[in-house]
Amino acid sequence: MIVGTCRLRASNHKDVYMKTNRFHSFTMAMLLSLTAGLATSPAAYAECDETVKIAENDWTGNLVDINLLKVILEDELNIDAELVFADYTAQWAGLANGDLDIAMEIWPSFSLDAMQEWIDEKKKVVHAGDLGMVGSSGWYVPTYVIKGDESRGIEPMAPDLKTWKDIEKYAHLFKRPETGDKIFCIDAIQSWEIHNEDRIAALGLNMQNIYAGSEGALMAEIESAYIKGEPLFICDLWRPHWIQGKYDFTEIELPPYSDECYGVDGALPGDFGCDFPDEMTFNIARAGFENECPAAYQLLENMWLTAEQQEKLIVMIDLDGMEPEEAAKAWMAENEDVWRKWLP
Repeated sequence: MIVGTCRLRASNHKDVYMKTNRFHSFTMAMLLSLTAGLATSPAAYAECDETVKIAENDWTGNLVDINLLKVILEDELNIDAELVFADYTAQWAGLANGDLDIAMEIWPSFSLDAMQEWIDEKKKVVHAGDLGMVGSSGWYVPTYVIKGDESRGIEPMAPDLKTWKDIEKYAHLFKRPETGDKIFCIDAIQSWEIHNEDRIAALGLNMQNIYAGSEGALMAEIESAYIKGEPLFICDLWRPHWIQGKYDFTEIELPPYSDECYGVDGALPGDFGCDFPDEMTFNIARAGFENECPAAYQLLENMWLTAEQQEKLIVMIDLDGMEPEEAAKAWMAENEDVWRKWLP
């Protein structure tokens, strides 16, 4: 009986031990699961002492980028973020002196001097990953200027306009009082440093570029001329952009791009008498930000937004009338498989 009792107790003890062991295993599994959950929860990322200050530039593509970043920082990583309006050129100094932490969608050919000064020489700003968006700029006219538009009763005005060499043949079409005897060429924003003054001089054209001052003003000028069927020479139109999808434009051929023309790799200064390059845009951050807010920096480095993806968001903002943050959240709801890959 004693033996039997002992066996019974031993058996019961084993059962209790097994149940207890299973309980401990379950508890440990739960703890590990909770710990893993905490490791990727918003609270786990909130190690930044200060609000992340993101440069806000003056074109819609940039608003797309920075609002996606801001929403993910705040909603997914629990990191406070603020958009701070900054001139495209002046933002480099803002990063260097600590007024800004991040700037997005840097176009290399528009930023050669700034890159050399702030990244290469002073080392106050760092390259923080390619954005994924390959941009291109060029000289354009509405296609009806060359081919006409039968549906609107517009006859061809410059049927042989194909390259920069043909422009002055049709100079009379593009002159305006503000440029006197020179061809009027509508340009975008002076601080973008796209070197059209240099380009015009290098090509020997009797042309003057006039800055619209903002993306909105440039688009208004283009739309007004297009709706009226008037000739207009545009010396900065870029992709991705909604207006390229809404209206029909023809690019005017320029001499082929070369690094020598742009003064790249020690050949400075170039004369810029050539085409714009197709270029991978990238992000920048102030030196030291990576150590102070590693999760935000890693997100910035991980972001990868293609031109096609950005263009969809641009349409949501500029044509559908959505606010940039609203558009960012709507796009994220439909593309979770894309942006979740960016998380640290």
